[in-house]
Amino acid sequence: MTLEASVSGREQVADWIETTLLARGTRQMGEDELTGLAANEIGASAAQVSFAQRVMTQRASTLVGSYPFVVSPFAVRALPSATSSPYAALLLLTSGSVARQLLSASSTQEMEVLFERIAEGALAQLWGPAGRAVRFGWPSDVGRPPEFPAAIQWLANQLGVPVGGGYRPPIRKDGGVDVIAWRAFPDGRAGFPVVLAQCTLQADLITKASDVEPRVWASWLRMDVDPVTVLVVPQTIGDDRLWGQLALRGMVLERTRLAGLMGPEAEIQGLQVWVSDVLATIRPYLGGAQD
Repeated sequence: MTLEASVSGREQVADWIETTLLARGTRQMGEDELTGLAANEIGASAAQVSFAQRVMTQRASTLVGSYPFVVSPFAVRALPSATSSPYAALLLLTSGSVARQLLSASSTQEMEVLFERIAEGALAQLWGPAGRAVRFGWPSDVGRPPEFPAAIQWLANQLGVPVGGGYRPPIRKDGGVDVIAWRAFPDGRAGFPVVLAQCTLQADLITKASDVEPRVWASWLRMDVDPVTVLVVPQTIGDDRLWGQLALRGMVLERTRLAGLMGPEAEIQGLQVWVSDVLATIRPYLGGAQD
């Protein structure tokens, strides 16, 4: 089968290399093979491949043991545990990635729930072992009621805070918040940090970064301390200008931050099965993955 996917820019080329390595198992790819495959499959030049390898080197330096690939000047390969890592799932979930283009342009509910579970696991680590996080997105597998007013009461009980007096529209699903994280203190008193996270698989990040309205949430939950808003995305963001615009709106957790928070061996429900299924679907389109 022929790979028909649009891949441009050093971040996307690096993602294509990583996806191909996941599909190959642990088989190493030398520099000449990688350059030739990039030219045939995605029309990338040797210079573009070189820039992408530098990106991979930077990712490896940032993540250390949480990066599931080995990058050297002459070869690249995936670690044996790569397909079970949070990084691999985030790579395949990325908007515009080879995997998403081959599967379909739009996300599915299964993808969205998996991504929220990953975000939940990462956000719980913001404050170390004492941190907690819970998925607030619907459908829920953690006991959240489907009706929004009841869901806010349920969430207040989880956090141990009173419900606010603000009107809770029944037509709402999640109020723009997919995951809530917090760090309560042993004294049980009010005034502890709370994070309200919007998780998105969409490409338009600027619009999604403003989805959470802290003042509205302050009317639903009496948190005493203003909550921090977070945009959670599966891609890497190499554009400093875009990063700056997003950071003005709140904290950003992208692929490397998420993978770094979770570590390489974090267990997320459904992750390994989903990654294996996706790789089985896209493997025939990746020439370098053929045995």
